[in-house]
Amino acid sequence: MTHIGKAFTKTFWGFILVFLDFKINHFDLLPDFIGYFIIISALSDLNALSSFFKKAKILAIILGILTIPEYFMGEINILEGIAPSTSTILILIASSILSLIHIAFIYYLLQGCIEIANQYQNLPLAKTTKNLLIIYIVTLLVVAILMPFVLNIPETLAITLITVGAIASFVVYVMILFLMWSYRNFFKQ
Repeated sequence: MTHIGKAFTKTFWGFILVFLDFKINHFDLLPDFIGYFIIISALSDLNALSSFFKKAKILAIILGILTIPEYFMGEINILEGIAPSTSTILILIASSILSLIHIAFIYYLLQGCIEIANQYQNLPLAKTTKNLLIIYIVTLLVVAILMPFVLNIPETLAITLITVGAIASFVVYVMILFLMWSYRNFFKQ
């Protein structure tokens, strides 16, 4: 397998750790920051191929650092009841900021992927990546913008909004996983 294929394999597994939450008694077995550090390692291998990967790496470092406290403090569970306290509002704002940084990270990562797909003349993979990038940005921006408003709407509507946002985000994340695996397969020779 080429070094590019290995880098996309690491990216795939890093995303698995970031996207999936396996918890036992509120203890996360797959911490997000470890996933980001694996992705940072992969992006170091891809830096020479595109300046977009360098920008994605900087944002991955920021995300990796910012998710360390989340691991030790835990996450807010909005579905257990919505009580608009100051700490809840601050956690929602911080979560929205993290989401926006993550959107920028994925933007640069996928732009780098598009660039190398074009360099290696895999136009179908480049087009698929462009389409996913648009779907990802629209979906996650809508979710990130709407989430802070869940405190100001009736609880049943808030739960519905959170559920729809979570499902939409999950589908887009799975699509990104498949895309990283597609890049891995293309560069594995």
